[in-house]
Amino acid sequence: MNQIWVQVLISFGVAAVFFVLGDFLQLISKRLRKRLLRRFWGKQVLGQDFVVCYGTIKDSRLMPPNLPPQPGDKDYYRYGKRYRDGRDIRLVGPWEGIVGGSEVRDASYIVNELSGYRNMPIAVVDDDSASQNLNRTLVALGSSSSNEITDLVLREPNNEFLEFGQEGAATTFILDKKSGRRFEGFKEPIKKDYGMVVKLPNLRFPGHIFFVCAGLGEWGTSGASWYLAAKWRELQSRFGDAFGIVVEVELGVDDSARRVFPER
Repeated sequence: MNQIWVQVLISFGVAAVFFVLGDFLQLISKRLRKRLLRRFWGKQVLGQDFVVCYGTIKDSRLMPPNLPPQPGDKDYYRYGKRYRDGRDIRLVGPWEGIVGGSEVRDASYIVNELSGYRNMPIAVVDDDSASQNLNRTLVALGSSSSNEITDLVLREPNNEFLEFGQEGAATTFILDKKSGRRFEGFKEPIKKDYGMVVKLPNLRFPGHIFFVCAGLGEWGTSGASWYLAAKWRELQSRFGDAFGIVVEVELGVDDSARRVFPER
């Protein structure tokens, strides 16, 4: 009888040790994951100073008629963007909606990836609101045509990676600033979109970071956002604290995004 109780106590003790050890290993694993998060996403990735911002545009028919002439049919360029410095531009804008499916997809990839590590929700704001406070880490979604934070980040002096370029009325491309290589989307025979993911230290406020996910079209932007959310560990180990990459995206399929520059 005593032997039976000894066996029960031993079994109970072993189970208790494994239980405690499991909790301890989970705690260590969680701390390591949070450490990796902070290394890549910035010191405020778990705090209130981590913000995802989307671009806002207006229907040009609701704007004052003081915009410069644009090539092509005026009804085609029916959206407008007004910057704080007074610049006005017209653009085609999203086909799915001004702030619709594309913008929601873009933000959802980042929010869903990081929410499991946080105790508070991630702030998702428009670019005008985000521009009022740069003392934080910002993830800008959308090209510089629609998102003022993207426009600001790509003009930063430490952006030696990528920018948008345009020739004529219809040819837009992503340009590698070092080599001059271009990435033009929507070409036959199989039309594809291209997007960029850029990460730069925030020079104004050290410790914070700028991210940009932007495409030539909507699918380039949302594919870039998906790639950043899904592949951030790979990006950290491959590129470190500052980089610019180009992804190729099948139209309509965000998770088809694959890095095409720099080549593997």
